[in-house]
Amino acid sequence: MFMAGCAQNPDVRDGHDYTSGTTQRSAPDYLGCVKGELQGTTTTFEEGTGDSVKLYVDSTDPNKANGLVEVQGSGAQRQFTAYQRDAWYDHGRLLDAALMCSKA
Repeated sequence: MFMAGCAQNPDVRDGHDYTSGTTQRSAPDYLGCVKGELQGTTTTFEEGTGDSVKLYVDSTDPNKANGLVEVQGSGAQRQFTAYQRDAWYDHGRLLDAALMCSKA
């Protein structure tokens, strides 16, 4: 049997399409801004523990999610990392939103 290629649905965090940085916005304000930049039909889910909040796009399963934004930290600066599966498809809309909202 010959097999080629990669796993069918790898964890979205294992892909090449991601960005990261810092923001002074609170996690709810930052993630609210990111959600506001996504298409109206996009389904999002939030999951939080301690000083870490995750915004999943389309599924809370990292192997099925089309995007994930993680915000960590407290105080004046928070760190974020955004991952998007197949970012070429919509020109990296989630990644652009993550960067834009970090500066707003």
